[in-house]
Amino acid sequence: MPVAGGQWPVVGGRSSATGDRQPITGHWAEAYVGRPHVPGAHDCADLVEAVTAERFGRRLGLPGRAAGTRGRDAQVAALAGVLAAPCAEPREGDAVLMRQAGRRRAVGHHIGVWCAPGGAPHVLHCLAGAGTCLHALGALPAYGLEAVGVYRWL
Repeated sequence: MPVAGGQWPVVGGRSSATGDRQPITGHWAEAYVGRPHVPGAHDCADLVEAVTAERFGRRLGLPGRAAGTRGRDAQVAALAGVLAAPCAEPREGDAVLMRQAGRRRAVGHHIGVWCAPGGAPHVLHCLAGAGTCLHALGALPAYGLEAVGVYRWL
């Protein structure tokens, strides 16, 4: 969901709730910031697959995307424990599952990559209308998102 003014702020680096850019020098995630969201070709799951392969040497082979919010929620629920498992102590490269803030019944169908530039928890993710962004985990509500959990790939 876009912030006030109808636009997603494209934030590279640590972000405050207002979306101010504070550069993170030398963190691998910066190389991905600004990559475009391309419907049907590069979305949040495509970004996660690319980062996981390029940075962590693991090919995920995520399934095709189900249609609609309910379809994606059902797909995520069906794959829980098959591709990834919840983890209590996140590390670079783990998956962050997100949903629209306030959607209590939604399992979560937006995904990003957990990273810790400067030691602070962040998520690298790709949004329609913004492309690839790097946001502090605590700043997600300012963008209409909330983290459902962090998962380690199996």
